[in-house]
Amino acid sequence: MPDLPVRSVFGPEDADRPSFVGGKPVVFGQFAMRRFVPVRHGLDWHGHVEFNWLTGGEMTYRFETDKVVLPEGQMCFFWAGIPHQTVDLNPVQASNYQLTNMYFPLDVFLSFRGIGRIQRALLSGAVLVVPEHLAIRDIPGRWHQDYQSKDLGRFECLTMELHALMRRLSIEESIKDLRNNFRPVRDDGRQSGPTEHVVRMIEAVIQNTSLPVSTQEIATISGLNANYASNMFKKTLGITLKQFIVRMRLIRARELLLSSDVSVSEAAFQAGFSSASQFYDNYKSVYGSVPSDLRQARPA
Repeated sequence: MPDLPVRSVFGPEDADRPSFVGGKPVVFGQFAMRRFVPVRHGLDWHGHVEFNWLTGGEMTYRFETDKVVLPEGQMCFFWAGIPHQTVDLNPVQASNYQLTNMYFPLDVFLSFRGIGRIQRALLSGAVLVVPEHLAIRDIPGRWHQDYQSKDLGRFECLTMELHALMRRLSIEESIKDLRNNFRPVRDDGRQSGPTEHVVRMIEAVIQNTSLPVSTQEIATISGLNANYASNMFKKTLGITLKQFIVRMRLIRARELLLSSDVSVSEAAFQAGFSSASQFYDNYKSVYGSVPSDLRQARPA
């Protein structure tokens, strides 16, 4: 996939934040995290699931025509591919007014199992909130330390903890959408319009990761003409359906290499690649290394 840039797991430090923003609706972002005193900013959109924890006050985002107040002390998250901007700040304790901000790659988030209702709501434009008793206050600090360590093992722990948190939210809670005045997200999470068709394609890709299905087969599952469905997918997510399928397979293969003792060739086969050489070529193009490097870096 020569059109996918080489990128590492971790993004740049705080000073390089502009490389993440300014109208880049891509799915394959790097992970990044920072802590800072919030400021107003102009219209912004990028290809991550954005998580925010605010202490010492509130702040107000505008999403298209809607204003959303982010509450103090609770984790809020949304798909940042929807244009948004900070329009109002309300510090209550100026000395403690701080925003912990995490950019999580959408492709990895969409690979999480068992949180379909949350994933569909995000792609439909919801701004979701995690109750404080689930997202305890030491999580932002611990995750920020994991990020600063640049250690793959700690990053894997962070990813697993986030997945577990999303699973617990999905199972135990009535998920609330801040953008719609705390309206609960319905159990089926279904939305009409283009998003529903895109979500069906995403679900089909994830459910068939181990099979060498074609882009046409996935597009047809949406119930639309294959070319029309593929164009809709790219317009919604900013990348082609083929790129998305390859990235989901790569994530599955990385999972296998990190969590099991299967060979690189077997990991490629189980992740739906037609050959080991195809897996190697795509892996090196996306990650800038070879699969055996990941196996060697696996924590003992």
